[in-house]
Amino acid sequence: MKKITIYAMMMLVTVILASCGNSKTSNSEKPKTEEAEGKEDEASEADPAPNLSETDNIVRMTGKLALDPQNRADISPIAGGVVRRITVREGIHVKRGQVVAYIENTEVVSLQRQYLTAVGERSAARIELNRQRTLTSQGAGVQKTLQQAESNYFIAGAQVQGIARQLSQLGVSPSSSHSLTTLIPIRSPISGIVGKIIVSMGSYVDMSTLLMTVVNNANLHCDMKVFEKDLPKLHVGQNVSVSLTNAPQVKFRAKIYDINSTFDDGSKSVTVHARITEHPTSRLLPDMFVTGTIE
Repeated sequence: MKKITIYAMMMLVTVILASCGNSKTSNSEKPKTEEAEGKEDEASEADPAPNLSETDNIVRMTGKLALDPQNRADISPIAGGVVRRITVREGIHVKRGQVVAYIENTEVVSLQRQYLTAVGERSAARIELNRQRTLTSQGAGVQKTLQQAESNYFIAGAQVQGIARQLSQLGVSPSSSHSLTTLIPIRSPISGIVGKIIVSMGSYVDMSTLLMTVVNNANLHCDMKVFEKDLPKLHVGQNVSVSLTNAPQVKFRAKIYDINSTFDDGSKSVTVHARITEHPTSRLLPDMFVTGTIE
């Protein structure tokens, strides 16, 4: 009987200890659950769901920096010849009309001689015309002879003007024909920076040969493509935030001044032209790739 009582007491103690252990386990699990819920709430507040209505209003475009045709010049000679002098180097600034090279062409000497001959014939025709006018005024001249003298003078004058125009087109001043030259000056048609010089001294060139390029980077603009779905969101006068595609840290601003009226058949996009309004400190060059954003 005593053994039974001791056994019963041991079982009671075991039950009590087990009950206490379960209570502690339950209490320790409850704070963990509340802490996890708190963390989930903080995470949801720190990373809210994106506002799709705002995202839809952002228009992104890609393209490159470009120049208007009047700000880029490909310089070629107006006549064939041998390059005797190059007076510029790549990267320097030149003014409109400045001589950038000299081409030697022996045919220009023949043209100068023709000019001098035509000037002499015009002078002789003028003297003869004045003589016939004097004779006619004194009643000793013949009207037909006077008319022929006037015609000869007119023809001689037209010939002088024609040859003078040819010399001027070659860059040779007709007034300097008394000192014959074989060199034809090549002048820059615009002010800007000399790009790549294609030829070298002693090269033979003709009218189809590209000597060098000159660009005026002061009037750079952005040519960017926009897809059809974003076209209704664009209009002339909008500001564009632009960055260089290969150097995103270089940022500047531009303003849309024109939107093409036709689609590009290949990409089904429309070209948007934007003038740069705020230049970055970094140097911008034609054909650099850019990315633009309108919000």
